[in-house]
Amino acid sequence: MKVTMIGLGKLGLPVAESMAQHYKVDGFDIGDTVTDKVYKRPSLEVAIEDADIVFIAVPTPHDKEYGGETPSSHLPVKDFDYQYLDSVLDKIKKSTHRDQIIVNISTTLPGTIRPLIEKYQLADQFIYNPYLIAMGTVSDDFLNPDLLMIGTDSGQEDHKTKTLIEFYKKIIQREPYTMIGTFEDAECCKIFHNTYISAKVGIANMIQDVTHKLGNADPDNICRALQHADRVVGKRYMMPGMGDGGPCHPRDNIALSWLANKLDLGYDLFKDIMTSREVQTQNLQKFVSEFSGNLPICIVGSSFKPETHLTDGSSSLLLGHYLSENNHPVFYDNVTSDSAYCYVLCHDKDYSDYQFNPDSIVIDVFRKFTTERNDLEVFYYGKN
Repeated sequence: MKVTMIGLGKLGLPVAESMAQHYKVDGFDIGDTVTDKVYKRPSLEVAIEDADIVFIAVPTPHDKEYGGETPSSHLPVKDFDYQYLDSVLDKIKKSTHRDQIIVNISTTLPGTIRPLIEKYQLADQFIYNPYLIAMGTVSDDFLNPDLLMIGTDSGQEDHKTKTLIEFYKKIIQREPYTMIGTFEDAECCKIFHNTYISAKVGIANMIQDVTHKLGNADPDNICRALQHADRVVGKRYMMPGMGDGGPCHPRDNIALSWLANKLDLGYDLFKDIMTSREVQTQNLQKFVSEFSGNLPICIVGSSFKPETHLTDGSSSLLLGHYLSENNHPVFYDNVTSDSAYCYVLCHDKDYSDYQFNPDSIVIDVFRKFTTERNDLEVFYYGKN
């Protein structure tokens, strides 16, 4: 079986390279992507001409100001930008034959795919198959999914879905739950998965805010207990700390806020999630400001989580924004400075040998120093 990946970016390239371990994979991208595992073709038409399955992984972006690195809950809500997906489908329509299967893995809001597929009359060939992956662990998440979402025009199992499932059986390393449904089923499942995570992070940080103001309460102790409650479901994303971030989650909630208005739901939980994310970061900024006075503040790490260096939707950058607004000099990764600083976030690095200024204030959000360094006086936001 031969497959083609249209779009060799942050999502498409690692997925295509994982597929290439088991299948012949061609690819096409308008950028200067470098790979020795995927055969990059000179044009989209050439790339798909003899493919059995054509995967689409083109961007469906938001405006840059909606990323989450700066406040965005006050901005007018918007849908994603589908111009790249629309353009690719137009070209695919002109170049594919009916026996080829077209699989879109790019994120779309519920209700987006069906009009596009009707526009290009691709219903008999098309599958919407979004992945639940995180930037920084794309390949591993792709190879070890806990959920496989397959959306078709009718929502019924057919030759397309069977072919795709058989294709994945040779690649993925665990047997996931497989949901076969309509385009709308798959769109909803993907986007609400991200919203659920954002809400879960927000709840953990709400617990942190409450305990900080209440006193005599430990947010870690509370969250550890709730991780074992069946109705809370699981331990992940239940550690108080920085807000939810990344290339997907903040922008997904903004787009869903737009959809809530479009559908006239009568409420907008998605906007509230984004507002709470920003207010929680402001609360952390106030806590940092209480200790720092007029001293410069160094934020060690600008990524949105420790496992990656990507800064998309970074709450660390959002915190720096609020600190700068309050006239605090802010630096990133300036750990060797002679100036005092606040340690508020770190990459996946080893900081055990770093020498801190005696006047420094350490806020150990990701628990890097509480067991490794006994020479630090640690203050906990949310625990006093």
